[in-house]
Amino acid sequence: MGPAPVVFNFFRQFKALVDEFKPNRVYVVLEGRPVQRYELLPEYKATRKVEESDPKYAELQKFFRQKEQIVELLSTRFPVSVVRHATSECDDTIYNLIRYSSTAIPWTIASNDSDFTQLIQEYSHVKVWNPIKKEFLTAPSDYDYVTWKSLRGDGSDNVPGIPGVGDKLASEIASDPDRLAAFLSNESNAQQFQRNYDLISFRKWSDEEAMEMTSSNPEKNWQEVKDLFESYGFKSITKEESWLKFVGAFDTLWG
Repeated sequence: MGPAPVVFNFFRQFKALVDEFKPNRVYVVLEGRPVQRYELLPEYKATRKVEESDPKYAELQKFFRQKEQIVELLSTRFPVSVVRHATSECDDTIYNLIRYSSTAIPWTIASNDSDFTQLIQEYSHVKVWNPIKKEFLTAPSDYDYVTWKSLRGDGSDNVPGIPGVGDKLASEIASDPDRLAAFLSNESNAQQFQRNYDLISFRKWSDEEAMEMTSSNPEKNWQEVKDLFESYGFKSITKEESWLKFVGAFDTLWG
């Protein structure tokens, strides 16, 4: 894989996804800074920070440099739309892309983030494919996902659950409206639940906010892509037959 293994693995897996689902348009959605969530909980996602003294820091910097190169290639040399909203996380941006689109258009999201459960509970024309587990995400039928997660919290985002509530109890409370009402009659429970609900649920943009999303212009420049891949030694991608298949996967996309 040479000096850029992150770049190699990304484009190999990206091509496989396009082959699998044969979309007519692809959005690659980038993270923004979720200002409103930090205002609600300053410690939001704090567990994901890595200090410079941590041995993992140097490796992370290498990863981010290669990630930036991936974004630059996708933005300028591939027929895809790279989109970002400065004050929204990528899942909020995906949610609003779908919310503003026609319900006649099917969407497939490639992500291992279980928070997209709330999307498939809201929209019947949306599927979520987990590229790690190689399966579609399914939603519980007996309770609202955001209600359940607001009760038990989200450790991956550093959102604390309500004390004493684990997965099982959260499921029992969320699936029983009377029990939920009784539980939230406690002021402390209600306050933490509402804060968690606002942190976990996708944020709906106003029309003005929607206009703040930026997008690249889909275009193709395969020779420059091939030259770069060859310089990195990506022989399994750039040899003649493989290259024709790689380019062919993306040539059918809108743009």
